[in-house]
Amino acid sequence: SSTTSSSVTLVLEAKNRNQSTMEVQHRNGTTIYCLSNGAATPAWFNAAQRRNLNKTDANFRRRVEIIHDLDFPIASNKIRQSPDGRFIVATGTYAPRLRCYEMSDFGMKFERFLDSESIDFQFLGQDYGKLALLCDDRYIRFHAPYGHHTEMRIPTFGRAMGYESATCNLLIPACNGAIYRLDLEEGRFNTPLKPHADFEVSIRAHNSQYGGSCIAVSPTHQLTSVGCEDGMVRFWDNRSGTAPFVNLNVGSAVSNYGYAESEDVQFGNNAKAYELTSLAYDPSGVHMAIGTRGGCVALYDMRSSKPLYVKEHQYGLPIHTVRFHHGSDLVLSSDARLIKIWRAKSSSISGINTNETENGATLVAAGAMGSIVTNIEGKGDFTHFIVSGDELDPTGDESGLILCASEQPKLQSFYCPVLGRAPRWCSFLDNITEELEEKDREAGDDKVESVYEDHKFVTREEVEQLGVGNLVGTPLLRGYMHGFFMDTGMYNRI
Repeated sequence: SSTTSSSVTLVLEAKNRNQSTMEVQHRNGTTIYCLSNGAATPAWFNAAQRRNLNKTDANFRRRVEIIHDLDFPIASNKIRQSPDGRFIVATGTYAPRLRCYEMSDFGMKFERFLDSESIDFQFLGQDYGKLALLCDDRYIRFHAPYGHHTEMRIPTFGRAMGYESATCNLLIPACNGAIYRLDLEEGRFNTPLKPHADFEVSIRAHNSQYGGSCIAVSPTHQLTSVGCEDGMVRFWDNRSGTAPFVNLNVGSAVSNYGYAESEDVQFGNNAKAYELTSLAYDPSGVHMAIGTRGGCVALYDMRSSKPLYVKEHQYGLPIHTVRFHHGSDLVLSSDARLIKIWRAKSSSISGINTNETENGATLVAAGAMGSIVTNIEGKGDFTHFIVSGDELDPTGDESGLILCASEQPKLQSFYCPVLGRAPRWCSFLDNITEELEEKDREAGDDKVESVYEDHKFVTREEVEQLGVGNLVGTPLLRGYMHGFFMDTGMYNRI
């Protein structure tokens, strides 16, 4: 296809010209390649103007764009990959819309506009053929390959959505404390799950302390877990009744960490730091990671009520996404500022400097549980992320490509080789990054590329000593902080 050929041409240009607009970050001895920080096309450009820009602008021509049109007019809020690994679906605004991308074509397959903003969505099949979207007007909208299929309304506003494939049930935690169950096989609502046996479901209770804000279904034993505003994770077995069979008090476990030192800490709208905002199981179903509104992530073994480790993001921002990376035994957790990659298990690897200061005092040894591998920072606030895989690895457990929805038009993408290889559909990333690493080795460790390498910094006193005070305010002396940048050649001549 034409899209595929343009991507191949892009790779060849990056190889032949020996330069790229790809931004590279080095943190804690690891390398992160920012694939979305290159030149962007103005939204008002038509197809002819885009082609013209590709001919005339060298920086635009040499940019690295792994998926074409991976953006939204204003912002994006959710991104997920299909279970077969062939498609990526993202939702964003404005106007509210859904976009589907096909990996084999490196571009957008279709776009659909929505009646209201999507809060969450789930794949009900192996590809985009069956989608369920939870919207902020209390409707669950179902999409088929031909478009909108039908919609159903839930009694109160939902906050998240999970899918239990064993029973074909959609699970929607609501603000009133109930978890609504929609049976997709019979096409009707089942009795809602309740936070405790004596709880009475009321559609008028919009600020219940039992309100669920995140949900996860175990991939092995179909155990449903919901994180609630009171700091509890409640567990249901689909073979038992509507009341949870066990509760896990995460709020008390993180009470002495970071911004959650006191239950009186307020986070706007009467929110508490110990409220749970994200959940994730590892592929084995034995371990669970739980994020809080106060910026902590608790790592649990399902056989114990005490956390194995509590990780602080130290920004006091809600943790909106957590996930396990099974191929490298790492945990990825994200707030609006950054994606933190840290160890879920102790490791004997010592070649990576992963020391980090906790609470300003204690150092976590390199390779120990909880030690930092690296942090990923973007140009916009993150709202959600996935680790993108391929058809052989649809869950991304062996991949190093991270795609992020964010509060900016362009979705952000990063390639982190320490996590794993690039997916098969963009395997050319390995070749590009290997060439960049070879250039760094050839250039030597002491040489650092900088846009200021041809300029020398001089203070105002040095300007007076050189007798070039009359150049202040001209392009020959560029003001910066407490001094100026001067062209190195002119400085040597003076």
